[in-house]
Amino acid sequence: MSRQSKQRRIWLVKITVHYILLGIFKVSYGAYLILAYRAKLIKEPGFKLRGPSLMLANHCNTFDGFFIQGLVGRPIHYVISDGVFKNPNVRKIFSVVNYIPKKKFVSDTKAIKQIIRISQNGGVIGIFPEGRRCWDGKTVKIAPATFKLVKLLKIPVVTANMRGAYLSEPRWSKSQRFGKIEIDIKTLIDAETLADMSLEQIEKTISDELYHNEYDWQESRKIAFRGKALAEGFEALLYTCPQCGAMDSFVTSGSEINCKQCDALYVIDKYGYLHSKRGLLPSGRVDELNEWQLTKLKEIYAKLQSDQDVYMTNPGALLTSAIDVAHPFMEAARGSISIAKDGLRIGDKKFDLADVYGVAVNMSSHVSFRHKSMDYRVSFDNNQFSVYKWCRIIKIFIGNMEEAI
Repeated sequence: MSRQSKQRRIWLVKITVHYILLGIFKVSYGAYLILAYRAKLIKEPGFKLRGPSLMLANHCNTFDGFFIQGLVGRPIHYVISDGVFKNPNVRKIFSVVNYIPKKKFVSDTKAIKQIIRISQNGGVIGIFPEGRRCWDGKTVKIAPATFKLVKLLKIPVVTANMRGAYLSEPRWSKSQRFGKIEIDIKTLIDAETLADMSLEQIEKTISDELYHNEYDWQESRKIAFRGKALAEGFEALLYTCPQCGAMDSFVTSGSEINCKQCDALYVIDKYGYLHSKRGLLPSGRVDELNEWQLTKLKEIYAKLQSDQDVYMTNPGALLTSAIDVAHPFMEAARGSISIAKDGLRIGDKKFDLADVYGVAVNMSSHVSFRHKSMDYRVSFDNNQFSVYKWCRIIKIFIGNMEEAI
């Protein structure tokens, strides 16, 4: 038997198993998710998922992939961060359904080969091209590698624009809300049209279609997203007090957000908006409030006088590192974290910022980055300090605010 015939047989076995598992999922957990979150697929007239396809979707909710898979009839082979595959049990399950591990924000030849193989077998590849869930309900810039992949594959591009998924489970939140989710799905570019498009045209077409601002959408829809503890966890996102400017000073309880320094008090309503009971509030929209506090960070950066001036420091940081997906993260340093133009320091380790890339927040609990081909994660001994704040700070220093948030 030839190598190609053997690979084809393996594919047929795996796709058969995938269809069986998909059927079980649709009548069990998938059905629960669709009903509980009131998820609905909005299809363009005549839409049908045929042949090999590349499905691209914006990323707002932990269950985005499940929502889409629960509402379409064919198995989707998702491309997922290789960090998820560090769990051996998860790795076994995902390998059965041909999910594809990929290193974040770097070229991954092995992942691309797997994607091409699935495409050649007529499968549907699912990618969330932002590479991370948004923090404030607004689509993050898509990495250019996505558009190069589209050009390479030469297969139809299907888009799924998620609306209401962010307000159902904001990334900073400790609980879910239940309102309504709409998934606008369409064949955006067919194979024939794709052949005549430039990379620039592909980028504009996909970026325009996948862009979504949850608060622009909510302004017209006014959908209530009901749940408990609506504000709890918001201190992970809002790290600057609008009233006194203190950082990492908020505590949250129920629907209230309280500053320990100046006693400013804000509440979040069932529509996802903030209101002030005490203190200044630049905006009630989370996206605009997040942009306001980013401006404050940039203002501090602009005032630095020398490369040695410490921009910010926090105690209790834990640095872990790993060589690759097959190896667990191990402690590399412990102590204070600080940053200046001459480098990032965690405990007794110092990193040249010129060699730092792929900065992101993982699992909402730690900042991940790559440095000279090594994977690193930074977390804190307690939840007092915002890892999202540190992600944004590091990105200000490396001069790339759009790569990952």
